[in-house]
Amino acid sequence: MSIARETKERSLRSIPTVLGLLGIVAAAGGLVLGGPVWLGLAGVALGGLYLFGTPVLAVVFGQIALIAVDAPSLRTLALVEGGLFIVLLSRAVATHHSRAAGGLVALVVPLLGGLTWLSLERWSLDPLPVGAVLLTGVAVVGYLLHRYLLLELDIVTEDPASDSDFQ
Repeated sequence: MSIARETKERSLRSIPTVLGLLGIVAAAGGLVLGGPVWLGLAGVALGGLYLFGTPVLAVVFGQIALIAVDAPSLRTLALVEGGLFIVLLSRAVATHHSRAAGGLVALVVPLLGGLTWLSLERWSLDPLPVGAVLLTGVAVVGYLLHRYLLLELDIVTEDPASDSDFQ
């Protein structure tokens, strides 16, 4: 592999990381603005999960941390959800199937954020069930994306008999 190609691939990987970190900073700032100062530690955890874990794990943790902010204001919700949206979008941009992944992120994140706000602010539900539903929603969407990519990459096909060599 040539040096120019390696440099180009490395620079393409660093762009989503910088974009994702900006999203983490926005989400952490929203948490601190909307709740107690100790939620700044949640922002540090978000950054660690993004850098050393996966962006999806960081978003799930960010959604749960948003539940910890009791009845978030619209400004807090917009900052946290916007930051988490950028984090997921940064990962979607880095995938080979960026159109499908980006579309999924663009649909699911605002939907889950809106449901969170409605549940906590308007319907006055308890935070624990709301967090459980959010976690379940993110897990289902992640699994569906995983299955879609397996089919798209021809690792698994619609006919189970043709997948016998993978078992």
